[in-house]
Parts: sequence; C-alpha cells; structure tokens
Amino acid sequence: MSDLWISMRPYPGRLNHVLRAMVACTIVVIMSQSLQVPLLALSLITVFFVTQTNIVVTRLTGILFIVGSTFSILLSLMVLKVTWNTPFLRILISFTLFFVSVFLMRTTKIGVVFFVVAIVAIYTQSLVDISPDAETLVRGILWVWVAVNYPIAVTLIVNSLLMPVEPEIQLKRAIGKQLSDMASLLSADATLLRRQNTLSQAGRDIQTLYRLLRYKTMRDKHAAQKGGHYLTAIAIVSELRTASCHLPASFEGEDVLKDAETLRNALKPLELMLINGEPDWQTKPPVLHSAEPAFIAIAGIISSYNKKVAAAENKANTQVPSPATHAGFLVKDAFSNEHYVFFSLKTLLSAAVCYLFYTATDWSGIHTIMLSCLIVAQPGLGNTQRKIILRLVGAAVGSVFALVTIVYLTPRIDTLFGLLCIVLPVIALSSWISAGPENVSYAGVQIMFTFALATLETFGPVTGLTEVRDRIVGIILGIIVAGLIHTLIRPEREGGVMLQNLGALFDEARSWLHSATRHNETRQKVATGLVECEDIAARVAIEPTWFSAEGSHDQLHQHSLSILNAIKNVLFYIDRVSFEKEHLKNQEPANEFILGIQGNMDKISSVLNGRTVGDGDVYYPVPDSVLPDSFMDAAKGLEESQRHFFNLTSTL
Repeated sequence: MSDLWISMRPYPGRLNHVLRAMVACTIVVIMSQSLQVPLLALSLITVFFVTQTNIVVTRLTGILFIVGSTFSILLSLMVLKVTWNTPFLRILISFTLFFVSVFLMRTTKIGVVFFVVAIVAIYTQSLVDISPDAETLVRGILWVWVAVNYPIAVTLIVNSLLMPVEPEIQLKRAIGKQLSDMASLLSADATLLRRQNTLSQAGRDIQTLYRLLRYKTMRDKHAAQKGGHYLTAIAIVSELRTASCHLPASFEGEDVLKDAETLRNALKPLELMLINGEPDWQTKPPVLHSAEPAFIAIAGIISSYNKKVAAAENKANTQVPSPATHAGFLVKDAFSNEHYVFFSLKTLLSAAVCYLFYTATDWSGIHTIMLSCLIVAQPGLGNTQRKIILRLVGAAVGSVFALVTIVYLTPRIDTLFGLLCIVLPVIALSSWISAGPENVSYAGVQIMFTFALATLETFGPVTGLTEVRDRIVGIILGIIVAGLIHTLIRPEREGGVMLQNLGALFDEARSWLHSATRHNETRQKVATGLVECEDIAARVAIEPTWFSAEGSHDQLHQHSLSILNAIKNVLFYIDRVSFEKEHLKNQEPANEFILGIQGNMDKISSVLNGRTVGDGDVYYPVPDSVLPDSFMDAAKGLEESQRHFFNLTSTL
C-alpha cells in the first residue's frame, strides 16, 4: 500500500499532464457526440497514449500512431479485398500479419507502429464476423482510421498551443532540483536523507538528466550551439550526485559543520550558472578546514568548473549527440535470439485460442478477449504478470464506475453538458493514474477505456448492463488464456538477465580499486546500470515461482532481489574504498589490502556470471594500521558486504 500511495502522489508536471489530457478528451467527446463519430472509446484511449511528458515525445508518438494506423488500415483492406470469399485464407493471412507485427514490435525501435498494426489485424476479424455485408465492413474499418487520427490532431494542437511542456525547461528544473537536493544533503540535520542516498538513486537522477537532454536536442534545431553547456552541466551534477553518496551520515566537529556550510553556499552560484548559462561565471575554490574525503571531492568538482574550464568544455563539445542514432532497423540479435520468435508464437497462439472461443460461442460482445492477448503480452514474464494485474484491476474499477453511471446517473441527464459532468471526473482520475510510474500507469488507461466502452459507444443514454458484463468477461478470459500460455510455455524469465548485468557492473567496478581514472570515468555508468537492474528485479519479484526449476543458478534467479541488494552494498563499499584510496598520499598499504581481496572479487564475479567457483577459502585481509580511520571503516564495510553475499549465496 505504501508503494501505491507513493505512486499516486503529485510531482512537478503531473497536474499539467492531467490538464492537457482532460482538455483534449473534452474536445474529442464534444466532437464525437456532436458529429456522431463512432468508436469514442478508441478515440479517448488514443488521446491518453499520445499525451506524453513533453511536446517532443507527444509529437513523436502522434506521428508514429498516424503512420501505424494508416498502414494497418491499408493492409487490412487489402487482405479483405483478396480473401473476402475465402474465410480460411483471410484468417491465415491475418494471423501471419499478426505474427510478423508482434515480432517487429519486439525487434524494432518503432515498435508502437507494429503494435497498432497487430491490434487492427486482430480487431478487423471481429468486425468481419458482425458485419452483414462488405460495404458495412469497409465503412467500419475506415471509421476506425477516423476515430484514431482526428484525436491525434486534437491532442497535438492542445499540447502545442495550450500548456506546452518544453524539454529545455524540464531539464533546467531537473538540474535545479538535484542541486537543491545536494544542498539539503549538506545540512547538519539531514542524517536520514544521507542514509537513504544510494548510488542507484544517484543513477536514476543521472538517467533523468540525460533523457531530458536527448529530448531537448530533438526539439531544438540549434542544439549544437547550446548542447555543450548542457553536457557540461550534466557532467557536473552527475559527479556531485555520485560523490554525495559518500557523505558521512552525521556531521561531527566544528570544522566539518563549517565545511558543509561552505559547500552549501558554493552550490548556489553554481546552480545559477548551470541553469542560466552565465558566460562570466567564475568561482573561487571552496576553502575547507576538515579532511573529510567526500567534502574534498565535492569541493574539487565545484572548483574545477570555473570560467576557463567551462569555456574549454564548451569548446570541446561543439557537437551534440544526435537525437536518433543511425542504427539498423532491427536490433542486432533479431534473428539470433530465439526469445523474439517464441514470444510472437505465444502471443499468436493465445490470440488464436481466444478467436476460436469467440467464434465458437458466437458471443460478439467479448471481442476484447483477443485484444487482451496482445495488450498483456510484454517482454519478460514479470512484465506480462504486471500488465495482467493492471488490466484486470483497471477493468474492474472502470466497470464499477460504468455500472454506477448507467444505473444511477444516465437516467437523470439528457444533455451533452450533463454527459461531460459524468465523464470528466473519471477521465481526470484515469489521467492522474496514467501519468504515474510504470507500475500503475496502465491501470489508469484501462479504467478510462472500460468505462468509455460501456457508456460512450452510443449517441444516446445507455440503459443496458450487457455491455459492461461482456467487456469484463472478454478481458478476464483473454487474461487467463494469455497468462497461462506465457507462463507455461517457455516462460521468459529475467533473473538471468539481471545476474548477467550485475556481473558486468561488478567487473567494471572492481577495476576502480586499481585505476582512479577508470573510477572517475565509469562511476556514472555503473550507477545508471544499477537502476536498470533494480527495474528488472522489480519485474522478477512478481514472476510466478510455483513451477520453477531447482538448479543452483535458477535458485539465484528466484532470489534476485536479495542478490541485488547484496551486490549494491559490495559496489558501494568498492566505490568507497576507491574513493578513500585516491585521497591517500601513500597508497602502498591500501594497495596491499586490495591485492588481498582479489580472490574474493573473483569468486563474486564467478557466482554472478554462472561460472564454476573455485574451492579456495574466502580470505579477509586486515588493513594496515597506518591507514586513516575513514579507510578502515570503508574496508570493514567491504568485508561485511562480502560476508553477507557469500552467506546468502551459500544457502542457495
């Protein structure tokens, strides 16, 4: 429940997102009801999908949806024209098109286009079964194109002219917020914040900055002139964020408190320079009184980016990374990775089984059964399980709203204004949820879509409850079929992927103990890599385990979250030891300690990468007493984190 509450909390830009979606949905409802454009639920879900965090992503998504819907409608009409009198051939070609679309959805960078193609390919089969003649069918398919594309135009106009969200503004706000958070971490009473400040959280913040820079580059035609400044700004903030992870939990001593206040004051002009790009900015190196390594590192980062260094950085970064990399149309392992083919086959099988049930029962109201098979089909078993849960919960909540509306509210309204008074609160709630994190966002879309299917598909009051029943039955049956097939037939588990990624990150991090240059160059890479591993672990945690194998490496997969937390501690203390070593005048005693733990490092790497672990005993060397207390504390933490990892893996 705590995670759900966190997902529902407001954040900067969430209300703006909701308002943009509500304005576009209001216009679409008025136009569709006034002009009697059918498939209003489809139009509203299009608005939800196209409305994104900023104008760049919104326009890109809208263009891809237009291309995908147009291409899919043309293909469907061509298939029907050729196979109208041959049902078996029509079904065979449509399912082949569906399979290819699902495969390309996984293996291309414009997967949303082929998602739309697959949706239309399977949806037109339900239209064929309920259409009395060819003309009615063609008109119905063409209305699908209208119902998808005119809301896209409305959404793009609303997002471009009304409350546009510019990526550059978002980037400046993100930089300012992270520097403000840094200042908060330097407060004497922020002990709890410093304990919660982890390397993976820093990696998540760094990811946000680079993603916004990419959007800003896509938006700004003159990005090459300004991009160097933002690259420099992100580099500064990233180094500060990773260095802040090593701040002591409590500030003790007058010199430490003075230094913390000095660094807080130094961050203020730095924030103005990074946000406003002041060309004449220059700062004096902060004067420190203590020997705290984290303070020394932060002061060095701040002072190294004075006017001359910043000018040199801007001159060196005259070219900004292209917003779109010129990679191939398909991913590199499109035909060598068997997961893509089996994923497409499983999705096709679930859709075929549902279509067989749909036609055998002659139950036209449950056409959502086939759509569910495609919607819940996600890369990775955990992703599929999460989508199943969100679709089921969203459909249940939307059905309850629709039931209350049909029974108690619809009989009391007879105007378009009254309809809007009923619909807009549901749209607002759904949009608020859909603008949240990935673990809840789809539930908002499903609430709105289920509600709209039951209450807005006609141009008059809805009084029957059959639609509500049929929609929820179709969704539940589709979820059951798709869930069983994806779970029982070659389940695509991600525990092995996470362990492989952790192994690569660990091998990168252990090199920090020997090379300060490597430490400074790859610390951000490891931090962002930990974020990806955390996301995978969250999906692995909801994978079903009741039929799992009992092999030792499979046991590691099942305990991936515990493994991840253990490795995060090891990486943190590797970073801390490297950090302390770089500030030593005499590094020989530290190098002797590092040499003594290489055997442990090799064993950890072997466990993560699935290699055979040697029979040698685990050895924990004692650091030389001449080393400072801060290094001794870091070495002790590294020893304890290694013990925890070996104790954990020895029981699996």
